[in-house]
Amino acid sequence: MTGWAIRNFKGIAPRAEPRLLQENQAQVATNCKLWHGSLRPLTANLFACNLSKTGVIQRIHRFGHDIASDSQYWFHWASDVDVCRGPIFGDVQERTYYTDGTLPKVTDATLALSGGGTDYPNVSYTLGVPAPAAAATVAASGSGTGIAETRVYTYTYVSAWGEEGKPATASAAIDVLPGQTVDLSALSVAPTGAYNIVSKRIYRSVSGTFGTDYLFVAEIPVANTTYSDAVATENLGETLPSATYSMPPATLRGLISLPNGMMAGFDGKDVYFCEPYKPHAYPLAYVMTVDYEVVALGATDTSLIVLTKGFPYVMQGSHPSNMAQVMLNSPQACVSKRSVAFLSGGVVYASPDGMFITNGGADPINLTEAIFTNAEWRTLFEPSSIHGYVYDDKYIGFYNTGAVQGGFIIDPKRGDFTMLDWYATAGYYDPQRDALFLVVGGVVVKFDEGASNLTASWRSKTFYSPRAINLGAVRVEAAAYPISIQIFADGTSIGTFSITSKFSQRLPAGFLANTWEFSVSTAVEVYSVSFAESMTELANG
Repeated sequence: MTGWAIRNFKGIAPRAEPRLLQENQAQVATNCKLWHGSLRPLTANLFACNLSKTGVIQRIHRFGHDIASDSQYWFHWASDVDVCRGPIFGDVQERTYYTDGTLPKVTDATLALSGGGTDYPNVSYTLGVPAPAAAATVAASGSGTGIAETRVYTYTYVSAWGEEGKPATASAAIDVLPGQTVDLSALSVAPTGAYNIVSKRIYRSVSGTFGTDYLFVAEIPVANTTYSDAVATENLGETLPSATYSMPPATLRGLISLPNGMMAGFDGKDVYFCEPYKPHAYPLAYVMTVDYEVVALGATDTSLIVLTKGFPYVMQGSHPSNMAQVMLNSPQACVSKRSVAFLSGGVVYASPDGMFITNGGADPINLTEAIFTNAEWRTLFEPSSIHGYVYDDKYIGFYNTGAVQGGFIIDPKRGDFTMLDWYATAGYYDPQRDALFLVVGGVVVKFDEGASNLTASWRSKTFYSPRAINLGAVRVEAAAYPISIQIFADGTSIGTFSITSKFSQRLPAGFLANTWEFSVSTAVEVYSVSFAESMTELANG
């Protein structure tokens, strides 16, 4: 028998000539789910909700994870924004942190949903607590006797959430006799800006030497500009905890959560880490610098993957103070910040040579090396435009070449690459619901969850016979009928045929060809497609 049968459908591999593809690989595979082996169409996207902000939405984040409705509380922005929930003890307000390149911000349920409207988040604070602008002015008052104590004072701002910032510049040293009080004045009031500052904490040194620990004296309202200190040394409180804290850079980007209460972001070539469980504080001692400008951050296990315009780096450690940095021996730059996603096995990102994955323990692996040449990859997808998300252990990516917008699915387990004939501008994977939400046409939809199927298109390899033959019979096994199938002989279509049952069906005769191809268009599952020269051979094959 001369003929062919396809029973385990695979994705595309343009790198190979159509005649040299594997028997079950495709020249075209669009809107397909091939991870079951059969040819299944994706289901349509399910409408979830409208969004109120104007512009092309590039980032969405589901807020209010315990709310059942898919339509409520979507943070959304018409710009590239990084969002993560904070590791806050006892948090019942879902405190959420985000960076948009213009002042890092923080919000929670009270702020984000306040003020009416659905341009969530409606209200936010600037992330961090600044140091007071002015040093305290100090003067001793009253009379005293005995041995004088030399003191130095400082003070900090404190937010309504109990966050404490970097202290003010130290005051001048002052000698104080037992029995005297110290009057502090010129204490700065709350700074301008969207800060949540409600009070000031006053500290004083016990030895008078700058750099010696400061001990807590008192907490006063932020509006107060004076304080009279009569606290005995033995009644002083805890040591100043925030001496090394700093505000995050105004242009911090790439904010990401890590284990052990850490968060990280980047600015230029510098990677910043917060004080564990204190996302408002970014000590400069924790900053790590790499050789190339950072493009994006990714996390896998306890590793921070730092993707740059040159080599990728790995930073590992259980605390920001003991982080170790390693440069991976692979010059695979990240060309799209929004392409970065976590897939089982590591962090995926777009490079000029393909989609790479790394877990930090080895050099990055090119997931698309066997599918596209470097030139094909760059021409077809414009890698710098790619943004992607992970769903069901598959990478769902979207691209915009300027002339073409579309999408693709990478299934690393099967090595399949399939295309999408539609485009999304943003996405969010919800692990609580195991659902991927996308923004398509300006509205939020649930990927592959609709009531109807899309139309899947799958075109076979070019089958070659050294002897010119006529394939006179076809059989298609499918979940339902009819199935549309187009046949090509020596590159020319001989017609499109409607397959109406599981039984063999005749094809046109009267001509011979050396190469044969077929294309299936279906909204139902197809299990196999078989061809032979005759009905008898097909029945016996």
